[in-house]
Amino acid sequence: MRQVQSIPQSVTAHTVRRIAHPINFFNVSENGLTWAIQLAQEYQAELLLLHVVPPPTPIFELESPMKSEAEFALSVLLTKLETAGIKARGFLLTGTSSTESQIVRAARLERVDLIIMGTRGRIGISWPFAGSLASRVTNRAHCPVLIVPNR
Repeated sequence: MRQVQSIPQSVTAHTVRRIAHPINFFNVSENGLTWAIQLAQEYQAELLLLHVVPPPTPIFELESPMKSEAEFALSVLLTKLETAGIKARGFLLTGTSSTESQIVRAARLERVDLIIMGTRGRIGISWPFAGSLASRVTNRAHCPVLIVPNR
């Protein structure tokens, strides 16, 4: 095994200015959010909270009933972060494309340097069939993705 003598300058010069944290207010990964907050503070980076609102049921709804709940939860969390001195913005992502597509697109448009995601750590027979949102985002993201288990 070859030992690394020095860290390439491109790595040491890389700064983290924006961190995205996809958040689901109905099934929160506390560890993912904690890591996102801590790294945002350490790097003095802007924290972007991304919540994907499920699309409305065709024919029956014009807007997802979860949208107003998510708006409220996002505003409460942003107020707490602001009080703690953390620069943060929130985004409610809507549309018909997949959750991972919306997260990756928002991260690219906002020029995010790092995505931090929590995961429930699905294991066993269900993972190969369903996969995980975190692995799908990792495969498509333009930037590094830190996956934090919820333990």
